[in-house]
Amino acid sequence: MDALDSRFLRAFLVVAREGSIRRAAERLNMAPSAISRKLVEAEARLGVALVERSAQGIALTDAGHLVREHALVRQDEETFLLDQLGKFRDTGGQVVRIAVGEGFAADLMQNGLGPLGSKHPHLRFRIDIAGTEEIQRRVIEGDADLGIAYNPVPMEAARSVALARQPLCGVVPVGSPLAEHRSVRLAEMLDHPFAILDVRHGIRALVARAAGDLGLALRPQVETSSIAALIRYVGAGMGGSFLPRFSVSIQAERGEVAIIDLDEESLRHVSAHLMVRARRRLPQSAAVTVDYLAANMVAFQN
Repeated sequence: MDALDSRFLRAFLVVAREGSIRRAAERLNMAPSAISRKLVEAEARLGVALVERSAQGIALTDAGHLVREHALVRQDEETFLLDQLGKFRDTGGQVVRIAVGEGFAADLMQNGLGPLGSKHPHLRFRIDIAGTEEIQRRVIEGDADLGIAYNPVPMEAARSVALARQPLCGVVPVGSPLAEHRSVRLAEMLDHPFAILDVRHGIRALVARAAGDLGLALRPQVETSSIAALIRYVGAGMGGSFLPRFSVSIQAERGEVAIIDLDEESLRHVSAHLMVRARRRLPQSAAVTVDYLAANMVAFQN
């Protein structure tokens, strides 16, 4: 048997992702002993250890990382082939999997997938809402074809095919005295009640870092994982929050909230990113989607 047959590689990707043979077995509906046996057999044939086992789970060795990268390339090429073959079937190409931050959702639907779907009705999409780190992980590990994230940490395994500067803004109730200003300092925002995203979101880290540089502590009245909840918090007049302009422009145009610039240098130089896995040959369906989103979403226009 080939030590790197496709069935083993698919299982190995799940093991690498889960960091546990037991959890991988649950995901794959297999017996843990069967996966362990396949790993041992592959290591024997290759003559190298692919994982390091411990009570906490498993971790990839350097050789294991090489095999994981090979498995991802094989997976990408299979997806590419199936997408190309879709041209000859009535069902069209593959589903384009998009991992996206919640703040991009309205822009993605209104300016991206809505018009794109009208132009290319054969395209199909799977949309998963996630935090910045999870979006990057999904793109890098092949669980998403493209990711849309706010101010992600640069990683060699992912590349940004489109980006635009999108400063972090203050969002305040229309009746707030802060709404009368074009811009305010972060310290002024923090002097009033505010809500903020939790630690899974890049925005929280941005605000915390800027506050720390000023010697200020974050004491939010409300902490949440939901941007919709933040907008409702502000719209109800409870206090302010922090979001990029494109995330709340619809509510601002309706007069439900007010957007003000934050006069802090570190909060101006942040960007929205459209990401794919580095060195991946994108299927045509994903490539068409990437090109259209980059050209038409508000988030990617400076």
